[in-house]
Amino acid sequence: MTNKVTEEIESIEIPRELRERGKLGIEQARRELGLRTWRSKLAKTAVIAAASAGLIVALGAATSPTFASYVKSLFTFYNVDEGLKKAADEGFAEPVNREVTDQGITLKVKEVVNDVFRLSIVYGLEKDGKPLDTDLLFENFTPTDPEQDPYVNEYTFTDENGKELNLSRHWQKVGNDRMLYLSLDDVAPGKEVKSLTDLPNKLFIDFNINQIGETAGKWHLNVPVDLSKAKASAAVIPLNKRYESPFGFSLDFLQLRHGPSKSEMLVQVNETQKWKRSYQVDPSFRYQIKDGQGRVIAAEDFLPLHDLAIGSKNAIPQFAIGQGTSGKMRYWHAFLPFQEAKDLKLELTTVYTVERMAKDFSVSFDPKEVMKQPLTKETEGNKLSFTARMKTEEAKERLSDGREVFQGKGWVIEADQQLGADTLDLKWALKDGQGREMTPGQQVALLSQDEQGHYRNRTLFFFQDGAAVPDRVTMTYNRYTKANPVSWSIPLEPSSDPALPEVPKVYDMTIEDLNKPEIVAKAEKAVRELVPGEPVEMYGVTELADRWFLHLKGEDAGMAIVDKAAGEPFILRRHYAYDKLDGALRQKAEQAMRELDSGQNRWFERGERLKMKDHNEWIISGERAEVVIDAVTGAVTKAALKYSPKEVNAQPPGKHTQRCRTARRCA
Repeated sequence: MTNKVTEEIESIEIPRELRERGKLGIEQARRELGLRTWRSKLAKTAVIAAASAGLIVALGAATSPTFASYVKSLFTFYNVDEGLKKAADEGFAEPVNREVTDQGITLKVKEVVNDVFRLSIVYGLEKDGKPLDTDLLFENFTPTDPEQDPYVNEYTFTDENGKELNLSRHWQKVGNDRMLYLSLDDVAPGKEVKSLTDLPNKLFIDFNINQIGETAGKWHLNVPVDLSKAKASAAVIPLNKRYESPFGFSLDFLQLRHGPSKSEMLVQVNETQKWKRSYQVDPSFRYQIKDGQGRVIAAEDFLPLHDLAIGSKNAIPQFAIGQGTSGKMRYWHAFLPFQEAKDLKLELTTVYTVERMAKDFSVSFDPKEVMKQPLTKETEGNKLSFTARMKTEEAKERLSDGREVFQGKGWVIEADQQLGADTLDLKWALKDGQGREMTPGQQVALLSQDEQGHYRNRTLFFFQDGAAVPDRVTMTYNRYTKANPVSWSIPLEPSSDPALPEVPKVYDMTIEDLNKPEIVAKAEKAVRELVPGEPVEMYGVTELADRWFLHLKGEDAGMAIVDKAAGEPFILRRHYAYDKLDGALRQKAEQAMRELDSGQNRWFERGERLKMKDHNEWIISGERAEVVIDAVTGAVTKAALKYSPKEVNAQPPGKHTQRCRTARRCA
């Protein structure tokens, strides 16, 4: 793609959630503007979620030969979930003990827990026999300087046939070490594992480390992992059952998977335009899994607010648990292993909605007064009590559920809410006596439920030191989270049902909701001129800042981007499957690839027609290749072929004309 095109694409204002889709990359997320982020309860950056965790024993002791002779696995002493510890105790942990040293620094790969649905490998750094902090490996992960290479340290994965695998991954910090989690499955539609035969018997992990902190060097290790034992103990159970909600969404329970360190449910959530119009939030629900004796052995309370999800049981917290596009997301919910349980049944118990009240409810008080005497109110059958207090210690406070909150001095408002059987929270907004919004430094909720099923929600608002206590606070709510009971169940046994039918894609609104027929007509006319003879019909609309994205009817068929002020389309895009492109166009793209590397084949998967300002191009691409062809002259303006670091290192010096970002050959 030309620099001018890149500048135009990068000028499009895209909300943060569209930028953080780690697996498929920033560039593709910009092109596929409808894509949703992977949901993450813990991660704060794109792919690396460095959740600090300690070791119970000192690393020096844990890595000594004497210590190793007394323990089965280092995972016994890591602060990890019980599923990993169970797998280690049952013999799925294996020592690796491979290392490489350069510039006086040693990279050590220590141990692996084999699970085809969650392979966990621990590695660390040492200098002069002392451990180094593995945060040094990721200093260039998010570049702050144009000269920095975000791919200076890479991890690549190949199977026993040498095929490179694009695996989802994330990291957890354990002491000074790092634990790399890999999932060999892919939940994207059409790519999910349908049988254990889809998985390799061996995996080769290449650590391609070229910079540690400020030190440049070469720390390359190839680590083989035998997966045969893990595969023998795993299972994939097809379910293919759909729940249709009267609220306007459906849940597809696709698979139950078992491995040594976790069991997991693969679920797809499908929204409709009805849901989008009514709620504008992600569907939330709760289900539980019972054995033949009626005991709940696992439960997932799938609420976006972790504070409210009190109905989970034996769930394993994960960094990234979903993948998909707007209105159609797939999630894998992980639990402690329960493969040995018999006669399993899944019960959907609750669907959550965010409801709006007919009118606002407000309460106003002097915070200094409620520090002395609680203020009580009642509304819609909910009993409310408001208190306030000063926090005079720097140290964090520990809540009754074990969480540590509120670092530093400040003051706290608490709303103690008795909410009945179907209301989980009240969504408060706070203003001071001058009508200015008050934003707490931290807000947490403690939710509990009594034997009668009634909820109590204690919500605490912390204002850090420096935020003066106002003379008056007004708290208002007009929305609340409602729990709607559901009675629906399926047996968790292998099903021969066919794959579930596709659900149409949804958008923020439709062109009918937009109600601007003259703008829609202009956009359709422009796209027809771009691709004469093809049917063109606009359907969905995304609104961002000063422009509308008008999407063509059909799954990711393309779009016209319209400037709101001018009412004119200024970027046009049309998408095609590669085999639907004109034969002469495909031949030209393939010839460009053969000139780069005649040993490669099957380069392309899709084509895109892009027109903007003075540029009119075809962009033909695949996982490893991209060719740009000027649509007016027919000239190839760019050809790029991506190589893995392993392939680059295997080439003779001077073989590549240029190394770009992830080792591409550019012409």
